[in-house]
Amino acid sequence: MICCIVVAAGRGKRFKSKIPKTLFLMQGIPIVEYCLRTLSMSPLIDEVILVMQKRFVNNTQVSIWKKSFSKLVRVVPGGKYRSQSVLNGLSHCSEKCDIVLIHDGARPFVSENLIGRVARAAEKYGACIPVWPVNGSVKLVKKNKVVSTILENELQIAQTPQGFRKEIIEKAFMLNRKNLRGLPDEASLCMKAGFDVYTVCGEARNIKITTRQDLRLALAICGSYAS
Repeated sequence: MICCIVVAAGRGKRFKSKIPKTLFLMQGIPIVEYCLRTLSMSPLIDEVILVMQKRFVNNTQVSIWKKSFSKLVRVVPGGKYRSQSVLNGLSHCSEKCDIVLIHDGARPFVSENLIGRVARAAEKYGACIPVWPVNGSVKLVKKNKVVSTILENELQIAQTPQGFRKEIIEKAFMLNRKNLRGLPDEASLCMKAGFDVYTVCGEARNIKITTRQDLRLALAICGSYAS
């Protein structure tokens, strides 16, 4: 049984909006709804848990989603930082769940193909994330000065959904329970707990909307879907 936790509790300061970026409308549809649709239609996903800021957990839009997406079994409040929000979602996963996927609510274009590849790899290896190659020369910069160049052929950008056997992600949280703040993702959490994390190839369209510039790119992708 596969549970997917959708993390949409961030404040999105870089997006510069009065509402969370995941609720911002993209072609008339909240950004997070795009991935909720895909996850709900996936035959691999058994249940979806949405993590949001507490003030939005019971709003009208959430009520509509609960009626529209039968696999959306819980909408729970997030924490002060990402790991805390994921842990809140994890605590509501069904006991029958053996694979947990964790997806950014700000990644609207997750595909059925990617969901399947991550889920299968998580079942096989225990922990798996999608990655995408860095394009271009990467520099370490401090105070507007280039300090060093990082070899790009070894660099990969982490995407979501990240997939784990439930017992592994639960143990990773237990081992790091006193030091959850500042961890960028669940792969980092698992590695810190001593677990190996494997990869599958991500997708170019699986972008994360962080800034208004990202939104413009997302709208262009929406246009390519429609054409």
